[in-house]
Amino acid sequence: MSTSPLTIVAEFRIPAEHRNHFLELCAYDSAHSVADESGCQRFEAVCPLDDPQTVILVEVYDDEAAFEAHLATPHFKVFEVAVKELGADLVSLRKTARIAPRT
Repeated sequence: MSTSPLTIVAEFRIPAEHRNHFLELCAYDSAHSVADESGCQRFEAVCPLDDPQTVILVEVYDDEAAFEAHLATPHFKVFEVAVKELGADLVSLRKTARIAPRT
């Protein structure tokens, strides 16, 4: 199975008092990822309508190398530190391969 493009699905639980700050950090990381990383095709933060303390990041990279490059960027480092400071819990991180549409 091909992993190109590679889609990352990361689910976080956010303390209610830090939700707005966490969403700002997601917007910051998303904007810089798409603008500054040639291998980042898409980066979205979404929340279930019935669960505002859950935030899901859906990120699409050209391949595994592009995702690894993302983890070394200054904007990701800011996000990584803030996740710890805000008490956000990483519930799951899944690396997925696109099944459809076929490219």
